[in-house]
Amino acid sequence: MIDYIGIPYKDKGRTFNGCDCYGLLMLYYKKELGIEIPEVHISAEQPRRSLAKYHEEISKHWEEIKTPKKNCGVAMCLNENHPGMVTHFGVMIDNKRMLHTYKNTDSHIIDINHPTVKNQIKGFYRWLS
Repeated sequence: MIDYIGIPYKDKGRTFNGCDCYGLLMLYYKKELGIEIPEVHISAEQPRRSLAKYHEEISKHWEEIKTPKKNCGVAMCLNENHPGMVTHFGVMIDNKRMLHTYKNTDSHIIDINHPTVKNQIKGFYRWLS
């Protein structure tokens, strides 16, 4: 797990040299689980198009689950300009903590009950094999 902590934030980054939130999810799944997650860009600048693409991707590859479990994806609404739109992702490292990164912040682990994320979580998703 230590390999994933401190990865610099990089928009559209997909490597240990730099990741955005979805890139970190992709990197984790590839290295830890051997799963190649398809590329999806969620952009607050194109909310309708991005949201439609996100829903299409979620319905094909992910199943929402009620309680968080290790390795499940976390979908969050962190953009204050679009409060109901999922624009952020993380990955659960156990049933209480997630790994994530966001603009100007290196990747780190945070408890899902932490005040900065608790009310922003939209759902937990398991990858459909």
